Amino acid sequence: MKKTLLAALAAMMCLQATPALAENYEVNLTRKGRNVYKVDGKDIIIQTRYCYVYAYSEEAIFKSSGYGGEVIFFDSKDKCDVKAVFGVSKQKPGKYVVTVSREDDDWYEVFGTSSYIKTSSCLSLALGEEAYLTISPSGFGRLRFDDGDDCMVEAVYTKLRL
Repeated sequence: MKKTLLAALAAMMCLQATPALAENYEVNLTRKGRNVYKVDGKDIIIQTRYCYVYAYSEEAIFKSSGYGGEVIFFDSKDKCDVKAVFGVSKQKPGKYVVTVSREDDDWYEVFGTSSYIKTSSCLSLALGEEAYLTISPSGFGRLRFDDGDDCMVEAVYTKLRL
């Protein structure tokens, strides 16, 4: 009886001491903008903090932790903090009025949502600015600002929890 109780107590102590493990993913990343990396072959964007790695299909390990984590690049051995991970959103075709703020190059947050717009060669420094988002059936579109800036939209993304 005493041995059984000790064994059960030892097993419970082992369970309590076990740390929660983060998930690790092997990915190939291509830099799409400052602090914006796309997972090659997937509709997934990894947003980093102060990451200066100019990657083109570079192998990396993504260690996830909740909404963020860390990216470790194989070739350069650089480590970058991950702010968030995003998956492509199946936005219905149409015209929308949105309020956006520029987060990084070609990367705009849609106010009041967990959505982000990935543009191409967009120079607007929008900060809480109203814009017109047009999405075509193919998923591409345009983001038009009142000042005349007109940007091509590659996709609309939403934040993922891994």
